[in-house]
Amino acid sequence: MIDFRCECGQQLFFENTACLRCGRRVAYDPLQCRMLPLDEGDAGAAPRSPAGPLCRNGVEHGVCNWIATDPGEAFCLSCRLNQTIPNLNGPDRPHWWKQLEYAKRRLVYGLLRLGLPVAGKRESESGLAFRFIEDRRSNPHVREERVYTGYSDGVVTINVAEADILRREFERQSSGERYRTLLGHFRHESGHHYFGLLVNSDATRARFREIFGDEREDYGAALARYYAAPPPRDPACISAYAQSHPLEDWAEVWAHYLHMSDTLETAGFHGLPQGAEPCDSLADSLRKWSELTIVLNSLNRSMGMEDAYPFVLSEAIVRKLHFVHGLVCPSSPPSSVAASAGRRV
Repeated sequence: MIDFRCECGQQLFFENTACLRCGRRVAYDPLQCRMLPLDEGDAGAAPRSPAGPLCRNGVEHGVCNWIATDPGEAFCLSCRLNQTIPNLNGPDRPHWWKQLEYAKRRLVYGLLRLGLPVAGKRESESGLAFRFIEDRRSNPHVREERVYTGYSDGVVTINVAEADILRREFERQSSGERYRTLLGHFRHESGHHYFGLLVNSDATRARFREIFGDEREDYGAALARYYAAPPPRDPACISAYAQSHPLEDWAEVWAHYLHMSDTLETAGFHGLPQGAEPCDSLADSLRKWSELTIVLNSLNRSMGMEDAYPFVLSEAIVRKLHFVHGLVCPSSPPSSVAASAGRRV
């Protein structure tokens, strides 16, 4: 995430809708990766920037601060990916939706920075879409008994209740996970989508199977075995869930790659020597990542909090990250896999 500035010089954050110094309304232009000032339009019209109007979801619901950059479109690039928004009848639902949109926009930002295609179902049959729905565990008035966060044929489903920090923490603790965030869900599920777009030749599939395993293994049976008797932790997998099936291993590594890319970019724009640009040499990025995560964890421990980065990167995991990096950034400088292993303290 890069640094943004208001015209008055005040720092702006990615979610800002106004400058705290001069009070000017602002919005984010996803095509030019910059914050722009907004001017009030004519009566009944959306506030406008030089690149277009504020997204309709920002005007009507206050959940979006992006500009609708396509002529004739009322919704921004991110909100056009929505297939189903939450039922807003309930005191918490507007806030939950806002948190979901925050996370989705950070995902889309990272995908665009990496030069990955971001198209919706209206633009392409193979496009990406999002459904935000909940089940009777959080809302007894809905039809669905159980909604699982997951992916199918370009559509990412997120259980709306994941936006409730207390419910999400309960799920994290009860499932023994070390890390569970809304942004993590979005990045993981996007991995399933980009698997189909990037692992799309005989050569890349053969290489994938060599590194991750055979994705043709029965998915339902594999997950049933995993949940029935979770295996001992395998250091070749970045998380316990990654052990369930090769496609889940890929999605977990993909999410981790996006975590690293965005966080290292953020570090660079805040003047830290561990900063890195997307598509830099992965060996250099992993070395910086190792240094940065030690700082992150030390800071958290100084505040009495759990580690921000509770992972260890084995050489097998680094090999998987190199595979992802080679698909996302094929022109990136080559590097040694063995020399890139990270560490955690």
